[in-house]
Amino acid sequence: MNMAHWAVGLIVAVISAVAWRRNRYPGGWQPAFGRSYAPERRELARARRRLARRAVGAWAARVSLQLQLGAAEGERRSRIDTARRSLDEALRPGTGQVVSQLGALVLREHALSIGGDVHLPLTGLTVQIHVGIRSHHLTAVEGNGQVHHVPLDRDEHEENAVYAFAALIANTVLHDAAFRATRDTRVARARQRLADAEADTGREEAVQAELDQLIEEQRLDPERVAALARLKAACRRWETRTGRLPTR
Repeated sequence: MNMAHWAVGLIVAVISAVAWRRNRYPGGWQPAFGRSYAPERRELARARRRLARRAVGAWAARVSLQLQLGAAEGERRSRIDTARRSLDEALRPGTGQVVSQLGALVLREHALSIGGDVHLPLTGLTVQIHVGIRSHHLTAVEGNGQVHHVPLDRDEHEENAVYAFAALIANTVLHDAAFRATRDTRVARARQRLADAEADTGREEAVQAELDQLIEEQRLDPERVAALARLKAACRRWETRTGRLPTR
């Protein structure tokens, strides 16, 4: 079975090679394989190789610049994405990083989480501590007047730790107020960085101009023009001899 497969493969390869050669040197069996046509085949092959070498060199030069252009475009897109994220953070800072935690209470840069999905904005927030027999009681009043009560078990939280946490909340509220006071300035700067990133097309334009110039130079390249003329002449001579015009 393996020998049969090998034989079939060999036959297919031979047929493909013959078909390719007859396509490259059209006109029948003699033009493709006969000795009398060998000079014309050599001439046609040389002309094709000369043009192919010029084409490959030109292609490599274009690809190099195209890769540079793609890299410049990617770098600008990256700068734009970074600027957009900065603007989004300036417009919507969210709750911020965790500052400290006490039981279910999680103090963040811009909010106090009191359990579950309840996040109290620090803007205008005040807290009071009431000491009970079994529990400490933290009362948080939002800027809009809404009141929240959070009990803290005395066995789990020392009184000093509770008061220290309340003081930290008060200080973080002040920091949040200072942060929000600069919001407009930060947003304006972020918008400007985004506008600058979007407008910064200098590198792309320079590479594109270089690529356009290269393409024009290649189009007018005297060696390419001469190689193409030689190939056309060889094709015409082949057509005169065989009656068939070969592909370039």
